[in-house]
Amino acid sequence: MIPVTTLGGATDHRAEPARIPPELTGVAVLALHNLAVHRLLPAPADAAMNLVTAAGLTGFARRVGCSDRDLGIRAEDAASGLWTGLAAAAVAAGAVALGAAVPGTRRFFHDQRLSDVGRGRAAYHLAVRIPLATALAEELLFRGALLALFRRRHSRTTAVLCTSLLFGASHVLPTLDHYHGNPASALIDDAARGRRLAVLATTMSTTAAGAAFAWLRLRSRSLLAPVLAHAAINVSAYLAGRRIALGRRTAAP
Repeated sequence: MIPVTTLGGATDHRAEPARIPPELTGVAVLALHNLAVHRLLPAPADAAMNLVTAAGLTGFARRVGCSDRDLGIRAEDAASGLWTGLAAAAVAAGAVALGAAVPGTRRFFHDQRLSDVGRGRAAYHLAVRIPLATALAEELLFRGALLALFRRRHSRTTAVLCTSLLFGASHVLPTLDHYHGNPASALIDDAARGRRLAVLATTMSTTAAGAAFAWLRLRSRSLLAPVLAHAAINVSAYLAGRRIALGRRTAAP
């Protein structure tokens, strides 16, 4: 209640205006951002928007009271994040390389679209788009700003669960957009059913990945750890997919 003194000297107790919880503001920003980059903006403007939104939401989190430690960007924790991240990156890249080498799982890495990507564009993806506009931007958004905002009013478990589910949900639109050409599209004849299964599988796997990234972030106290692991997974998967696609194109008569 806000006490207000009237002209007659009486005190009028008025209700405080309802405030939107900061974490809900963050979720709303994320939803609008997701629609913008997957439905409105062409490449590479969408990549730039990822970084702009990540920086903006980080600034918002600091403004409502989140510290650098809460956000995982404290300089003192960088060394811990570096070593934890390098170890996680090595494991992740090794797992991707193994999956791409085993005949039973190799087909899941084949993406025909990558065979038509030139060296210059591939270099852009490997040096800029994946490590900066994807791994860095998404970790700032999900394991940085959103995780910090949720932890202000909720338990650590709830914060990790919510941000991981949001991370999974953010991959629905790109999964639908890139379904054709994706290796999963060749496994099911019914395209509508295939899309539903692809969305379900992608959402579940990215939610699990989000939880693992959050664990790295909280264990190391630094956002650098999940950034390195995230970048290693995406870069190694891109390289594996490109190698397989180019190999099949060369082998084709």
